[in-house]
Parts: sequence; C-alpha cells; structure tokens
Amino acid sequence: MYYSMGENTDHTGPFTLTALAASGDIHQILNECPKGRVHSVFNSSFNLAFGEHLIHIGALPNGLSPFGIGLSEEIALFLTKLAHASEEVFWDVRSQSIIFPKGLWLSLNQVNWANHKVQPVVYQLSYIKTNAAFVADRLLQDDWQTGLGDNEEEKKQIIHYLLDSSNSHGDSIIFGKLSSLMKLVRNEEDIEAEEVFDYWIGRGLGLTPSGDDVITGICAVLSAFEGIDQTFIGKLKSYLDDRGRKRTTDIALEYLLYATDNKFHSHLQGICSVLNQPMGSELIEALDELKKIGHTSGADTLLGVLVGITSVVIHKKER
Repeated sequence: MYYSMGENTDHTGPFTLTALAASGDIHQILNECPKGRVHSVFNSSFNLAFGEHLIHIGALPNGLSPFGIGLSEEIALFLTKLAHASEEVFWDVRSQSIIFPKGLWLSLNQVNWANHKVQPVVYQLSYIKTNAAFVADRLLQDDWQTGLGDNEEEKKQIIHYLLDSSNSHGDSIIFGKLSSLMKLVRNEEDIEAEEVFDYWIGRGLGLTPSGDDVITGICAVLSAFEGIDQTFIGKLKSYLDDRGRKRTTDIALEYLLYATDNKFHSHLQGICSVLNQPMGSELIEALDELKKIGHTSGADTLLGVLVGITSVVIHKKER
C-alpha cells in the first residue's frame, strides 16, 4: 500500500505517506520557514515553495535533485495527482511531516539523507580525455535532444567544436558565444562575465532553460577535480545574487544556486564520479540515467560537462 492509516493525533496525520530519501538541506529549509505552498505541478512530480527556496518531490528512481524529496513511484504519482498550484502546505516539526490539504501527511521520519556535494579528486588526464570523447560520441550517435542547436547538423558541429575549438564553423553566433564562455571558464582577463552570463542564463525553453543546464554542467566539472580554478563559480554566484531572478525561472535558479555551492542532482553526481575512471559500463549507466532528466536537460548538461573539461581540465594540462 502507498499509505498508512493512523489516529488523528498531534503526531500523526490520518493519511500518512512515507518518503524514502531527502536532500540534506531540506531540514533547514523547512525549519526556517514552516509555511509553504505548492509552486508547480508536472506529470509525475511537483515543487513546493518555502520562502525563497524550492523543494522538489518526485519518484526516487528518477534521481534526487539537490533540493529534493524522493518517493516510491506509486506514491509520487498518487501525491502529484492531488497537488494543485498555490495550495498551502505546512511543516510539522513534532511529527517531522509536511502536511498537505485533505489530511495528507508526508513523513520524513524514515528517509535516507543525501549529500549532494561532489568531492574533488586528483584526476588522470588520460581517463578524462577518453571519457569525454566517449560522451561526445554518444551525444552524436544517440537520440539526445539539445536546446542549443537549431538543427541536427548544428548540434553535431557544436559537439565537434567543444572537442576541438579550432574546428571553425563560419559566422554562426553560437560558436562565438561558446568561445566567450570557455574563456570565462578559464578566467581570461578580457572577458566580461556579466555579458557572457546575460547570454547563457535563461537561454532556451523549459523550466530549466538549456543555457542554465550548460552552466550547471560546467560547475560540476570545476567542482569535481582538484587544482581547477574556481573563479567562474564565484562570478556566477555574484551574478545570480544580483540578477538571477530577473533572468531565469525559479527552478533553474535554484539548481544554479546549489551548483555554486557544489551541490548537484544525483544523476550529475554519478557522471562526475565515473569521469575519472577507466571507461566502462559504469559510464554508460551514468549517461543513461542523466538522459532521463527533462526533455533536453540531460544533453544540455552534458554539453556543459564537455565545456568544462575542454576549457580547464585538458587546457590546464596541455598549455
């Protein structure tokens, strides 16, 4: 069953659902602002808003966002169908439950608390090069959808350009913008951060626009390997604090803010954990998991990973 019946007391709701996992920051969000609302509802998941923070609630097999609560697929679908935008919800600290309308309680008493930080490691350049080439090959061959290219041919050109920026493709604006982004990642002095972020942040369709997903992938690479310049992340944090809410969606901004604190979706953590290993089935499995995120978010995030790798990891070793 997807619910448990309990007495209507101070500690237990009459219809209690049990969460399986939750991100480590959830407790602090709920304790600081116990009154919230349903922010947005999708087919099989939804977001709650508590103050300026979001909490994503969905099926754990789909991965866990850095501000997420993971449920079984059955419970996630059941609760999503009952959630309606703008409905009030409450955090009950005594029962450790989120209280929804109609007497529904979501208990966090039995969750596994997740750490979304990527721990930097000393990397082997040969592994990174091999795996980056494999990632690019998968993007070229499989039916990955990206929001960056205007067509399939431009998508291929973008991937080839990221592997070797000497591959020029005429006057198309995207290649000039990618070049500026890569220079900013490398912290070159002649690049204006605000101008670069104005182009990428909020660019594209969807709840997490493609440009934001690219930036998130870059941050993951910068956080994953020791000895990499972190200046880009600091500049991004300042930009988001000043202009983030004017430039992109609430959900995309939340992911970006967590990225500046080295916290990422569990599927992106999975990619980072295998990039520095000999290429094998683990990388294939991690790519398959990332592909499940959104319509284009998986591919766009991977393009950001390639931007990070070619900009600072390989560049750092070869210059």
